[in-house]
Amino acid sequence: MIRFASIMAATAAFAFTANAGEPVKFETVDADNNGLISESEFVAWKTADGETSSAEAIIKFMAIDADASGGITPEEFEVAMKASDKSEKTEESDTQSY
Repeated sequence: MIRFASIMAATAAFAFTANAGEPVKFETVDADNNGLISESEFVAWKTADGETSSAEAIIKFMAIDADASGGITPEEFEVAMKASDKSEKTEESDTQSY
């Protein structure tokens, strides 16, 4: 169970890395503006660039949807964004040290 939690946390951290350089806004992904990002909204947004498969997007969605409610709240989105930012900064410092 601990291993699964670790994998899910790492997946959530990289959920927004495909859009590096531009901060993603909650409203961009919440296409129907109901205050919750559904799985279908997330998958449509994440696969739009053609670099992420639907299956990968669903796994990322599940990692971000911490309470397994079937939707990503603004709070869950913010946690994932912060984790993504932290991961990107760590990667940058790792590559700069070589």
